[in-house]
Amino acid sequence: MTGRRLRHDALLYADDHDYLDAITAFVAAGRAADEPVLVAVPAYRLAQVGTALGGVAGVTLADMSAIGRNPAAIIPTALRDFVHRFPGRRLRIVGESLWPGRRPAAYRHCVEHEAMINLALRAYPVRALCLFDRSRLPADALADVGRTHPVVRSGALARPSAGYQHPETVLADCAEALPPAPADAATLRVEAAGLAALRAAVAATAVAAGLPADRVDDLRIAVTELAANAITHAGGPATARWWVAAPDELVCEISSQGTLEDPLAGRIPAAPSAERGRGLLLVQQLCDLVDIRTVDGGTTVRVHLDLPAPAAVPAPRSAPDAAECGLAPL
Repeated sequence: MTGRRLRHDALLYADDHDYLDAITAFVAAGRAADEPVLVAVPAYRLAQVGTALGGVAGVTLADMSAIGRNPAAIIPTALRDFVHRFPGRRLRIVGESLWPGRRPAAYRHCVEHEAMINLALRAYPVRALCLFDRSRLPADALADVGRTHPVVRSGALARPSAGYQHPETVLADCAEALPPAPADAATLRVEAAGLAALRAAVAATAVAAGLPADRVDDLRIAVTELAANAITHAGGPATARWWVAAPDELVCEISSQGTLEDPLAGRIPAAPSAERGRGLLLVQQLCDLVDIRTVDGGTTVRVHLDLPAPAAVPAPRSAPDAAECGLAPL
């Protein structure tokens, strides 16, 4: 690896053989140079990758479907933790944030994550290799790979990406207008003295929707942080709305006057001496997806929490069959 700053490459793989060959070669080159390596891939890939690597020392395996459940939480937790574990050393990171079968709602957040890497880790001596399935991901996803990675690799070929764009440009493109809250969304105007009432009302909806108790606690914390920050920075009341987006998620948003202009807000931990700057980071870690939009001098933060899948209901039958009644067939 040359240089002391970030190199952020994309690898477009064709099949499992291509996938494993790329990972093992990248890891082997790093370990030959005594570079610690983090390999973060989705759960269904972990056993396969672990077997291919054969327990190589100096390699950390991580479940991307867990650490990257919310793509915005990958950088401030797993990636920065890894970088700070080895201060001053050259490092390698393998990541697969977007894989075939990942839910569509996470797609834009994965694009934002890949663009954010170019901002958040640019000063670190890291070589990152991000993996994308060229045979199963849609064409627009592959186009976004070129927008967010300065170098794109396919097999043994590596070339500068002609479509690469500055991270700020990509992030601006991703910040499309949020769809409006439904007309039947619960709405509450919140002041500092009303935070307890907000927590109780949102929790009641979450419990009724079937959100597990520990996730209800996560939601209480998240809406408290967002509402308190909004009231503090706006100097006045905030507006909370929440609803169940059938059939699989609970959505809550907090809107207030004021702008949030730092693209790394919630992605980079605040300095230990800072009095503020931790609330949004905590929200990113507690929620499954987080949308932040600043429009016309006002900011809305919308959080999404996945609801558990409903239990399967056995198909009804009009009558027991003969065997169940103890009758022998004719």
